[in-house]
Amino acid sequence: MIIKKCPYCDNNIRLHPIKFPVINDNGGIIIECENCKKLSFCETINPAELGISKGGRKIDIWDIDGISKENFISKYENIKELTDGILVIGDLEVRKYEFNFDLPHIYHCSVCGVEIESVAKNALISETQNIVRQYNSLMNYILANHRGQCDNLVVEINAECKCGKLFTSYWHKKFIPDNKKINPKKDLYLIGTDLPINTSSIDGILSKNDCKRILEKFIIRWNAIYPKLLIVTPFVGHQWLSQEEIIELWDWIKNFLDQEKTSLVTRTATYNKYKKACEEKGISIDLLEKYGLNNSILQDFTKKQDFHAKIYLGYSAQNTEILLGSFNLMDGPSVENISFKSTNYDTLNDKFIAPMKIKLDEPQIIEPNWLRIFKKDNGEWINFEISSEKILKIIMTYK
Repeated sequence: MIIKKCPYCDNNIRLHPIKFPVINDNGGIIIECENCKKLSFCETINPAELGISKGGRKIDIWDIDGISKENFISKYENIKELTDGILVIGDLEVRKYEFNFDLPHIYHCSVCGVEIESVAKNALISETQNIVRQYNSLMNYILANHRGQCDNLVVEINAECKCGKLFTSYWHKKFIPDNKKINPKKDLYLIGTDLPINTSSIDGILSKNDCKRILEKFIIRWNAIYPKLLIVTPFVGHQWLSQEEIIELWDWIKNFLDQEKTSLVTRTATYNKYKKACEEKGISIDLLEKYGLNNSILQDFTKKQDFHAKIYLGYSAQNTEILLGSFNLMDGPSVENISFKSTNYDTLNDKFIAPMKIKLDEPQIIEPNWLRIFKKDNGEWINFEISSEKILKIIMTYK
């Protein structure tokens, strides 16, 4: 990917040139900036195949075998060239994390109280072939029929606790119609079961490490089911961390949290330590921000000095889940308190947000329809579309 600046308004435009192994055409494109709507031009290989993912749209192309650049752009009066740019290697959107099935657990059997995460995992693995078959069928149908996509896929897996209690686990994947294969063990994330979340199994005194592990599991759940997440913590790490450890913690934020959904509230000094650590390691945050490459959670965080509260939550117009406690975002063996609760948006705002004097983004409804892969009562595996409300009513139960 190449990011170039609009010569009129400095807007970042993301270009994706295509290079073929043997023969490549030379030419260029005319781009309309999505910000100022003015036209500019850019020389490139294979102009017909080049894509623009953000910042503008391609409205015309030329091939030097058919016309010179000068003759082509002469029909656009006073047009300027996109020159200032940067080459980006790798996929900016890829985030790699996993659901950790080790202690501590957030999903438990409602009869015997034993954790059911590992049981759900084993049941998922045992159904790998059925899931792959249905996923391929679903992908082929959507691509062949040019169906408007649902962004979320849920896979339902039936299992049995060691005590004999039957339950269903729900696994999520962001659905992209790209014809790529699925690996259920790596690509699906546990986001809930049809058994209620037992708050007493989460509340208590735990190490910083365990508090962070619990938060990771809830973030995976919240990334899937909520349109908005909020992280309120005065500190990310502590003053004795090395530069590598500071960068690692902020990388954890960028990796686990969906930047399109998440807002961060922290102290300015906390972010400045990260920025200094990056610059001393040769990473220019200012350069990343210039080209729109800095994670939006970090670039647009809310600066607040007068607080010591730690609040982590996912929320929608319908429902909110909150982790509260004394733990900042850091690892360590020392102990902290943690508690979990669910409430509605108005209570969240009145009791937790308004007293902090911070602005909460307006609640949004959850995407109305999800894609679904499941096994019918007769044992037949099928894929279907389902109202997300039906799924969320099941996994959003508590005791």
